[in-house]
Amino acid sequence: LFFKVSQVLEEKRGYQSTDTREAPYQGDPNRVFVRWRNTFSNNLRMGFILEKDPGEAFSSDNGLTQFDYQTFHVYLKNYSSFLKTVALGDYTVSMGQGLIAHNNFGSGKSALISNVKRGGQVLRPYNSLRESEFQRGIGVTLGLTDKIQTTLFASRANRDGNVLNNENIDPENPLPSEFSSFQITGNHRTLSEIEDKNAIGMQTYGAVVSYRDKGFKLSLNGMANFFDGSLNRGDQLYNLYRFEGDHLHNASVDASYRFRNVNFFGESALASTGGSAHVYGALVGLSRRLSSVLVYRNYDKTYNAFQPNAFAESVVGNNERGFYTGLIFNISRNWTLRGYFDLWDHPWLKFGISKPSSGNEFLVRLDYVKKRDHLIYLQYTQENKEADYSSSFAIRQTGFQRRDRIRLHLEHIVSKGFKIRSRVEYSRFANPIAVENGYLLYFDAIYNPALMPFSFSSRIAFFDTDDYNSRIYAFENTVLYEFTIPPYFDQGIRYYLNTRFDFIKNLTLEFRIARSKFTRANQIRDPDSVYFIDALSSGNERIIGNTRTEVKMQVRWAF
Repeated sequence: LFFKVSQVLEEKRGYQSTDTREAPYQGDPNRVFVRWRNTFSNNLRMGFILEKDPGEAFSSDNGLTQFDYQTFHVYLKNYSSFLKTVALGDYTVSMGQGLIAHNNFGSGKSALISNVKRGGQVLRPYNSLRESEFQRGIGVTLGLTDKIQTTLFASRANRDGNVLNNENIDPENPLPSEFSSFQITGNHRTLSEIEDKNAIGMQTYGAVVSYRDKGFKLSLNGMANFFDGSLNRGDQLYNLYRFEGDHLHNASVDASYRFRNVNFFGESALASTGGSAHVYGALVGLSRRLSSVLVYRNYDKTYNAFQPNAFAESVVGNNERGFYTGLIFNISRNWTLRGYFDLWDHPWLKFGISKPSSGNEFLVRLDYVKKRDHLIYLQYTQENKEADYSSSFAIRQTGFQRRDRIRLHLEHIVSKGFKIRSRVEYSRFANPIAVENGYLLYFDAIYNPALMPFSFSSRIAFFDTDDYNSRIYAFENTVLYEFTIPPYFDQGIRYYLNTRFDFIKNLTLEFRIARSKFTRANQIRDPDSVYFIDALSSGNERIIGNTRTEVKMQVRWAF
């Protein structure tokens, strides 16, 4: 059982009332999270999650307090040779290489050069706080023979969405006739966000039939989505070929084959909108020290899927063609060289650019590891892609924007259970009218002895970027089973401290405090004077001042 509560200490504008308006946020600034999970043997799992985001209010139903987000699952795995999997409640579906849907881990472009192939179970229990990624209903996987199995699933879930013409909805049939988009933030803080909550009903049905024999696998996949109402995205040109309507169907075939030192994989998919999508790749072991990866993708501009997660530059999974290649060379026991190059183009317009466009990206990284006590790596990344960089009513100017990042990272195990880590990183963004630079320097200390009831991790970071375009992302340690990769931008200092206590058997207490102090905050006019004052963010998230402090507590009870 997990219980977690966190809060930003500085007051945001959304919680403030004035003489002319009530506070826009309907709830308090606490994030409250409860998770329970139980595993019986290795076969049966069940659990639930309850969460309230900052600004959301608890509701009441028959005197019972209701969290804004609630998810529950029961998951049975490997019950028999015939009954492979049963998923009840909330679950995820993963098919092939993600052209239709995929929710298992599958990396995109990163220093993990060869981690581009999707895989994993078709059905998995849902344990995430993302409020728009799950199916809700039932799914089963049956082993028809030793080599053939099939998965069937059905779901009915409500999604957040912007309903059009709300005033025309018939009270006796309160289903929206049209909606403009789905909302995926999961925030229900203001009256307008609450109005969007669960506004669109969605039914999903699907099946996967797979054949396996030695190193060969072949699967046929299908998914059908039906919406309560019709999606009408608007008349922007980049939306011309994107899905609109009240139903969307997809079908695909995916295969993988391992032959000696080569692992082939791929998937081809069709959509009811008329388009197709294809991704094919190979992982190749060229020698004991040298391996490579090749991926080709071609996603039609008319191809659409509801939850695609295929290898791509963009997140929508269409209107893209590209070729990716990567190489890993183990120079010696201590030294490794790795890198990739990706080249792509978008045959039609996309958000942020008013013409067909193209781009490329490459990464080079050199690692030095010594007896697992030291890790040092130097990494350089460059990305070039076209975008609109200025606009007026009559004309838009388009050109290449370039991002360069260079990073030096060091880790050292001082003693058993104590590690230090540091990094310096430089970022440069440039387009035809602007050049921005950014810097990040941080130091970490991580103390986690095996036989001690106390552990901690901490960081102090200094950052200075000209604007958000030159931001730098960095992973942060936090409480158990949680991670964060925030962007560092503007100018300032950030530090955090995580502590963990295991003094009582089966009970773990964790505390975290993280604080950012900006030395170059935005200036706004004080409404009560003629002076300018510091402010962070904007709109309802605005904080008066130049600091942002978050505190968090988590309790874990294993019983």
